[in-house]
Parts: sequence; C-alpha cells; structure tokens
Amino acid sequence: VRQLPQNQDLIVVGRLSGATNSQIFEIPMDGGAVRPITHDLSNYIEVRVTADGKTLLAVQGLILSRIQTLGPGNRSDVRSLSDEDRNQDGFEGLAWTPEGKILYSSDPGPRRELMEIDSSGSNLRRLAESASDSVFSDPAVSPRGDFIAVAKWFHEDSANIWRMNRNGGNERRLTNGRQDLHPTITPDGQWVVYSSVEGDQSVLMKVSTQGGPSTKLTDFDADFPAVSPDGKWIACSRIPRQSQPVSVVIVPLNGGSPVKVFPLPESASNGPSAWSPDGRAIAFVNNVNGVGNIWQQPVDGGKATPVTNLTSGSIFNFQWSRAGWLILSRGTQTFDAVLIRNFQPDGIHTR
Repeated sequence: VRQLPQNQDLIVVGRLSGATNSQIFEIPMDGGAVRPITHDLSNYIEVRVTADGKTLLAVQGLILSRIQTLGPGNRSDVRSLSDEDRNQDGFEGLAWTPEGKILYSSDPGPRRELMEIDSSGSNLRRLAESASDSVFSDPAVSPRGDFIAVAKWFHEDSANIWRMNRNGGNERRLTNGRQDLHPTITPDGQWVVYSSVEGDQSVLMKVSTQGGPSTKLTDFDADFPAVSPDGKWIACSRIPRQSQPVSVVIVPLNGGSPVKVFPLPESASNGPSAWSPDGRAIAFVNNVNGVGNIWQQPVDGGKATPVTNLTSGSIFNFQWSRAGWLILSRGTQTFDAVLIRNFQPDGIHTR
C-alpha cells in the first residue's frame, strides 16, 4: 500500500472478488469507488510511488504457459494444444479424462475457467467459469468420467473440495476445512484424497465422493497426493523442514506412517507427483539449469532417471494418462520491475 502525496489517495496491490490476478488500484480517501490502474494477465506483487506522485514502480510477475503432450516413449517432441503462452493454461491444474480428453484451468481474465480439449487439440470448450465470490483449481476427473472434483477458493484464503458434474453443473461441497486442496480420486471412484491445512502443517485427508465426514490419513507435513493405479497407495510430497531434502513418500490408502521414503535431487520441485501408468514409478519435476523435466523414481528403489529431455522452459503441472501419454502445463515465469508513468485510473497510462 502506498499513498499519493497530492491527494492522499491510496495505491494498493490487490485482487477483486472472483478475479485471479493481483492488479494495481487507486482507493480514493473520500469514499469513492476503487479505480483500477492496471488490467492485464500479470500479477503485481509490490508497488511504490515517486515523491511527485506521477510515476509508479511495480514488481510484475508474469506466467506464460500452454498445454502440451508427449506420446509414450517420446522424450522431447512436444505438441502444443492450447494457444501459445496465454492464459496460464494448466498452471492451476490439469487432468486426463478416461476417454483421453484433457481438462485444464485457464485464466483469460477476469475469471478463471475450466476448459476441455481433445488430445488432438480440437473441440475446445468451456466447462465452467469461476463465480464472483470464488476461484477453482486442481481439477480431478472420476475414473468413469461422470464427475469432477475441484478445489474452490473463497474469501480470506479459505478453500474446500467440491464435486460437480462433467458439464460443470450440480456443484456440491464435500469438505469444510480451512484450506483443502489438490484432490485426487481413487480408481474405484469412492474416495477423494486431498491435502488440508491443519494448525501449522498440511496433512492428507480423504472423504467419500458422496460426501460425509473426512478422515485424517497422515500426521506429518504432506501435500500433492496421488493415488496409485491399483488404489492401494498414496504418493505425496513431504514438505521439507529446515535442511531436509524434498522427498516423495508412500503411505497406505487408509493412512498411517510412510512405508517408503525417497529423497529427491536438490533441484527437484516440491510440487505435483504422479504414478506411472504401470504403478512401478513415481514421477516428479526436476529443474536443472533452469529447465524443467519429468523424472521418475522406481518404487522398488534405485536412482531416479529422466523421462523427458526438454531443453527450455518450466513445467508447472503434469499428468500421465492410462495409455502412457504425458500432458504438461509448460512455459515461463518471470518477474520484472516496471515503471508506470502518467498513470490514470481505468488502465490508461504509459510504461
């Protein structure tokens, strides 16, 4: 928050209800309406005002991503399905459907959308749009393809798991935690496993896909659950404490202590993981020299090895299909300092 010297109005970085990107606004101190200064796909993190009140200096974060696929055994020849580097496609989640379609989040502005597209890149359609009071993320599709589980964010950073029909209708809340995220559905379609903030840590929980009470599965810091193809195990990221390395752990579907722990390379992302289609390995994102690739850790032990051989860009999200195809949300994330001169409300200014 910064104050303009000439009229005492406030310049703030914030997000309007239902919007997904933080923008710069002017708040009149006389009680007038909030006025936007920027309106774009960037996220503004910090803002300062020069002494004469004529120029703003802001930190601008920009995520450019697209949906891409890799066929079985293909290490580098990606195919782009969504528009090039637009709308943060897949950054907040993506999923395969049983028939081989792809669901993904998209941020065209002002509200996040849930999109569906064929694996060939055709038949793009919007399934749902975030409401004015909420934003959804992390879509997961049931094994039969008849419903979707999503995380839905509300005011004050609260989030819960909701269920909706495949066409985006008939929404029902399944959980009531403080922050419930990253749903994954068991192969029998009976349970949603998810992470939930409890006190000062994130734990794994599960809830029936029909609703009802949730069951706590872990008592250690865990996030990004993924259920094995046989439905017996959950792989998740163990959140590191202090000097601990990032690791993937395996726990039984009914919860309990880890049965296996795999420390990952120091360059590994503390983010989503996924089981290989045969259930013999757990895949994760490894960032080497600023480039993201998919690696896999055999569950029987041994060294992690690369699956892809990409030479540029970051991987924000990924999933494996039953047939061995990879879907990626891939692109770049940048942070720049920008000057905004001669700024006026409603986005009229020069840079």
